[in-house]
Amino acid sequence: MLLNKTALRNIYLALLLFIAVPLTLLGQQARQYSFKHFSTLNGLVSNSANAIVQDREGYIWIATTHGLQRYDGNTFLTFKSTEGNTSAIPSTNIVSLFTDQKNRLWLEGEDHTIGVFDTKKFVFRKAELPKNVVPNSYQQFVELPKGELLLLANSGDVFLYSETSNQFSLANNKLPMPKGWKFSHVTWDASIRKFWISADSGIVQLDPATMRLNYRGHNYDNDPVINSLSDARGLTDLTIDPAGRILGIIQEKSSIAPRFFYYNPQSRQFSVSSLADHIGVWHIHTDGFLLQRSGRIWLYGMPFLAEWDNKSNFFRPVVKGAESQQNGYFNRIAQAFEDRENNIWVATDNGVLLFNPDAQVFSNYDLIRPGEPASYDLVQAIAETVDDRIFVGTWRGGIYSYDKNLNPIALPPVLKARGRSLSVADMQEQVLTGDLWITQEEGRIDVFHPKTNTVTTVQDSVFNKSTIRQITEDTSGNMWFGTQAGRLIKWDYKSAGGNQQKGYRIVLENLGIIRKVHYDYQGYIWVGTAQNGLFKVSTRTNKIVKKFTTDGPADERLFINSVKDITYYNDTTLLVAAGCLNIINKRTNKITFIGTKEGLPSNTVESVQKDRNKIVWMGMTNGISRLNLEKRIISFYDRRDGINYDKFIQTGVRQLSGGRIFFFTDHNFMVFDPTKVSPKVQPPKPFITSIKIAGYPLSVDSLLSAKRVVLRYNNTSISIDFSAMSFLTQQKLHYYYKLENLDKEWIHTDRPITAFYNYLPPGQYTFYVKTETIDGVSNENIAQFTIVVRAPFWLSWWFYGLIALTFIGVWLLVDRERTNKRRSLLQVRNEIASNLHNDISITLSDINILSEMAKIKADKNVEQSKEFIDQINEKSRYTIAAMDDMLWSIDPANDSMANTLQRIKKITSELQELSGVAIDLIIDNKLDALELEMKLRHDIFFLYKDALLFLSGNGSVKQVFVNMKMSGTNNSLLLEILFDRPANLRDFDLQLKRGIEKRLRSLPATMDYIAESRHVSLAFTIRLK
Repeated sequence: MLLNKTALRNIYLALLLFIAVPLTLLGQQARQYSFKHFSTLNGLVSNSANAIVQDREGYIWIATTHGLQRYDGNTFLTFKSTEGNTSAIPSTNIVSLFTDQKNRLWLEGEDHTIGVFDTKKFVFRKAELPKNVVPNSYQQFVELPKGELLLLANSGDVFLYSETSNQFSLANNKLPMPKGWKFSHVTWDASIRKFWISADSGIVQLDPATMRLNYRGHNYDNDPVINSLSDARGLTDLTIDPAGRILGIIQEKSSIAPRFFYYNPQSRQFSVSSLADHIGVWHIHTDGFLLQRSGRIWLYGMPFLAEWDNKSNFFRPVVKGAESQQNGYFNRIAQAFEDRENNIWVATDNGVLLFNPDAQVFSNYDLIRPGEPASYDLVQAIAETVDDRIFVGTWRGGIYSYDKNLNPIALPPVLKARGRSLSVADMQEQVLTGDLWITQEEGRIDVFHPKTNTVTTVQDSVFNKSTIRQITEDTSGNMWFGTQAGRLIKWDYKSAGGNQQKGYRIVLENLGIIRKVHYDYQGYIWVGTAQNGLFKVSTRTNKIVKKFTTDGPADERLFINSVKDITYYNDTTLLVAAGCLNIINKRTNKITFIGTKEGLPSNTVESVQKDRNKIVWMGMTNGISRLNLEKRIISFYDRRDGINYDKFIQTGVRQLSGGRIFFFTDHNFMVFDPTKVSPKVQPPKPFITSIKIAGYPLSVDSLLSAKRVVLRYNNTSISIDFSAMSFLTQQKLHYYYKLENLDKEWIHTDRPITAFYNYLPPGQYTFYVKTETIDGVSNENIAQFTIVVRAPFWLSWWFYGLIALTFIGVWLLVDRERTNKRRSLLQVRNEIASNLHNDISITLSDINILSEMAKIKADKNVEQSKEFIDQINEKSRYTIAAMDDMLWSIDPANDSMANTLQRIKKITSELQELSGVAIDLIIDNKLDALELEMKLRHDIFFLYKDALLFLSGNGSVKQVFVNMKMSGTNNSLLLEILFDRPANLRDFDLQLKRGIEKRLRSLPATMDYIAESRHVSLAFTIRLK
């Protein structure tokens, strides 16, 4: 069957497209956008994201198939549907989100339930629809100029929201459409203050002030856009840029790929093209436009994200979205959203992408030659010529050329002829002549002359076919070279007469593998080697002035002997990459270090470069570090901060005109403007975003309104999240937080984190958090709140007071008892002493009388005088014994029953010896442990003593048996005395009772008296209690 002309034309166009699309992709810029990818691996509850918005406080809200999430730059807070809980979100799968001018967060559930989610109380309130309306899929919220909120349903109906009734009512009159037409999207055109409505039957223009419509066949205002799109059907979306240019999508049923239309009202230029020509994919589906405040326009859908190029009027696909795992391997983009910092959030079916094309500081560039795919070669050198061309030299990959905007351009033929397998070791533009010196392996040098686009090739014997690893120029135009074989070679411009074919000579050799040659503008060449340290060489004498190694004096030692890069800081300071950053004072030769102890992530500095603001940049094994040397502030950047590839190589950095810094990697290069890293503005203020007690979240807004949280003493585990609500990861913020009365110093972190305090003692604390830029500029607004930990009642002041009062009371009571006891003891001792004093006084009086009588009778009656003297003697002994008893009784050392019993034994022994009466004494051992009052012990002792004195003084008593023991009840002491029956028992009995009656009354005690034919028994029962 023969093909008709139309079919042949379609095939021809398809072939052209098949050829044109790859060429378009190959001709793209080498710059890569840097994406941050959020997925279930780093916080998303689901990789299927449907919508993204930002509230007024700065929180990012993400609708996913597994719940609604809030992101504060540090943590994700997840909300899910709960059966029977009307305050929870209506379904776990949230389809769409919208924030209105009143900061209300509207959401749609998978069952098409519509309502508002309170972003502070975290409760959902359903908005009712008319009872006769069957819920279906809603596609768009629209706010009218007067603030009225419309809900556009896929059914073609329009609903108006009433705040008073919390209901949507049918209001098709608010968005009138031509009869039979069905809208698909509504766009506000601020330049003409009218709505553009994309519809299935064409395009409609609505003036909300007059409610007049312009559309095909009814173009009352003769609008050129309406006229230009008069034949268009199936319009799905459009957008208007700040200049009033209109871009839109037409999806006709008869076409596989959507068509794209563009209208410029200034030039009246109108064009329509197949979107496949732009994206390079046949089967595509568009989901929407994103118009940034900067004027950038993005188109997204399945499976692409594309950027509008105003110069070519063409959409350029962002191919990294499908090529890099870092960027998600997405198949479809549901929404692209711009936050208040101009970051773009992309909701995809494989997570969320975040990037900022305008604030992207670090940009990686592929090695691209015009019309060719990217290559991945080891970048060794970058140099710039006077005509603003940038040359990139690679090892075994040849040379690449770019313009000043880093667009790939063709190499000069003479360099292209050198081949793609050329191994470039280093490149240096000679300031004196503008020539580009390119050093290579085999001791070869190509000198490129930009003015004539010619090359001079040099291969002098002094290089001995060794790779020329390094080249630099001094202020006299001389070129210095360092070789793999360890030779330092000089090309003398003056002696060679500028002839690059001669004038080479060896200055030093056997230095080891030379990695870096640096001229310090003060007449010295610094040579860094792979293993032998650092050499300082005079350009005047060509001799080594100083060698730095790890074996030098203590304050002049390198960190390691492997030197990887050298750069100038100022007239007195040299910066050397040798493990960590070595800072050498060129006048004193003293060396200090900036390493992990000072804040570097590792001691793996590969390259170092000072920018024009005296900020030091260091390429690390992974990532780059920024050092403000004057303030000693270090910041670190890696793939998390937008550096797509962060494995940097030794001596791999160069600063070109304009101040841009280039870092080299093993397969591309990274470029950035250091002045954009730290804007000279105040950092955003911090916020307390979450407070949890023992893992249980509290309402932050109510707590911060009260400005305090009160904790029980047994529940003080608290975690505090904070963030500045800034998602510009490349403009790094520093956070400092402190819990006053616990943390002695501010705690530093370069990312929003969670502060944990597992146990807080009772007391009052204040938590502070502040932000600071990488140059030390602080925000005066410090977020803070107070934490009060209530003490248990036994640690409260009133309990301590009660304890103190109780202690004082007990002490006073004990002291009073002790005083009373002392007073009682003193009274007892006084009583004892008084009794003994009375006895002694009577005895002394008797002695005095007897002595007078003996004196009178001495001459008249000698026998009676002797009798008086005997009585005096007896009275004296009694007095001495009584005084001894008194002194013993009042001695506190004798206040025990054991001492009393010892005294009894002693008295018994003395009486037995003096009287000659045999006394057998038996004492129960249990009596030693008795604790009796002093008076009771005293009375027991004197009862015993008086009884035995009476018996031993009776001449008829020759033997006495005494037994002291406890009675059966242990409440009484039993003193049993058995002795010979006296001759005159009646008189004996009277005298005995008279002698001990007083003692019996004072105890108290009872006496049992039994007289038998030969013996008499006395039993004294003494009550102890």
